[in-house]
Amino acid sequence: MNKPELRAGMPLDIIFENEINQPNAHYLKAVVYDYHHNIVTISQTSPALNKRFLNRRVLTTYLVNIENRILRFGFAGLLTDLISDYAMSSDKTAEALLIKKLAQPEPTDFRMYFRVRPPSNTDICLFLEEQKVSLLDISIGGAKFTYPKRQIFNPGETVKFRLIVHETIFNIDASIRSVREPYSVGTNNNMQYVSVEFHHDDKKMETSLGKAIMGIERNLLTEGKI
Repeated sequence: MNKPELRAGMPLDIIFENEINQPNAHYLKAVVYDYHHNIVTISQTSPALNKRFLNRRVLTTYLVNIENRILRFGFAGLLTDLISDYAMSSDKTAEALLIKKLAQPEPTDFRMYFRVRPPSNTDICLFLEEQKVSLLDISIGGAKFTYPKRQIFNPGETVKFRLIVHETIFNIDASIRSVREPYSVGTNNNMQYVSVEFHHDDKKMETSLGKAIMGIERNLLTEGKI
């Protein structure tokens, strides 16, 4: 598989390496400004970083379309500098961050976000068309669920979902990452296990879902289940 190169304007998702799969992780978004000799110049992240975050290792990921499939690639890097007046044009400057690539891009597990299994009384629901899916786990980055086999899912395709968090409805696109049969003998053979990756740029959705996930984690900790 060809490893796609970065290019100006490409959206990025960034997480500190030591926070992967942690409930208090910083999930950052940015855009590529320039890429030259393993130095990637990116926009100031959202949420913004200051100089005290320099010299920390990050995993930088991005989506590409290869042979009609949406795939996520990522590379390890080091935040090396914060530029306060990066020249965007002859009369415009902006804050920018520099990331030194420490490795070549590789296919990356999209489930790097902290995830939980929602309890039966959860306020988090995911719908495909008008049918509620049976969630196995969910994170800001995606979900795993079971669904009847009458619906055909093809890895790489994009599917539209409705996510409901505390009665607020969010329309969200997701790509199918994997589809598998049940492992256990005796499990309902009419069901399939589906993993999806969310594609969005909705801060309200991220905040609402993140708070709901943290609430589930707190309850599980209180009950001694994790």
